[in-house]
Amino acid sequence: MKREFGQADLPQEGMSCKGNYSTPPPSHRLPFLLRFLMPLYKTPAVILHTLPYGESDQIVTFYTLDFGKVKGIAKGAKRSRKRFGVRLETASYVKVTFFEKETSSLVRLSNCDLIRPFEGLREDIRKLAWASYFIELVNEMTAEKIQNKPLFKLLVAFLTFINKGMLKEEIQRVFEIRFLSCLGYQPQLDHCTHCQKKLSGERFFFSPRKGGVICSACAASLSGLIPVSLGTIKTLLLAHTLPLEKVSRISFSPQSLKESQAILSSFLQQYLGKELKSKKFLEQIKPNAE
Repeated sequence: MKREFGQADLPQEGMSCKGNYSTPPPSHRLPFLLRFLMPLYKTPAVILHTLPYGESDQIVTFYTLDFGKVKGIAKGAKRSRKRFGVRLETASYVKVTFFEKETSSLVRLSNCDLIRPFEGLREDIRKLAWASYFIELVNEMTAEKIQNKPLFKLLVAFLTFINKGMLKEEIQRVFEIRFLSCLGYQPQLDHCTHCQKKLSGERFFFSPRKGGVICSACAASLSGLIPVSLGTIKTLLLAHTLPLEKVSRISFSPQSLKESQAILSSFLQQYLGKELKSKKFLEQIKPNAE
């Protein structure tokens, strides 16, 4: 009688790996064997990007709680609704199961369970634009497989804000300043970046190249500076330390909104070396751009 090749046939402790199988295992059982022999990793994740690969597969980039940014291949994702379905859509909050292959830089996704769909993001073009900007920032400015739990929690929290319709300009500024901090790029706002002295007076500037505030005394010898008020500096310092549950209450003055947008956009572009496509689209659909 022909035996099925399953878990019972795998070598047990103390047994030889040699067997007497007359035929190789059925090809459709190989994925099962790979998952059995290689450690499976399970972790919460946010889908950052998907790319079709071949007739039925997808290349998926996701940001995880435990491993940072990871790229993997979802075999048969286009035809297997049971394992993946719509859970691989960008911005979905999921729990992924994957294993690594020694011969590939891509991990192999074996399962994906939905934690929170953020369905509101796909029902409103403005919400989707905001979410796309945050997600593209994370995707562009992070390296693979570097754990950053504060950044993961920040992304999930702000996707939740957007999903609930919190589309105030302040939300974008708070995300940007905290995002930079999570990556270790927080701009210096409490002293002059050039002379290192504490801020005094009323006139200040921001230097994207130096990554911080410049006092009026040092500004005369530097170029590429952006004027910034003391009120904006204090507002950004508050935005960085405010508990997340209170973020929706923060309010910037019109001057602070304008100045913070100018300095943070310039500072981010300094690191990115380009303007993100999602940022351009977001600016186009904002009410004041119409």
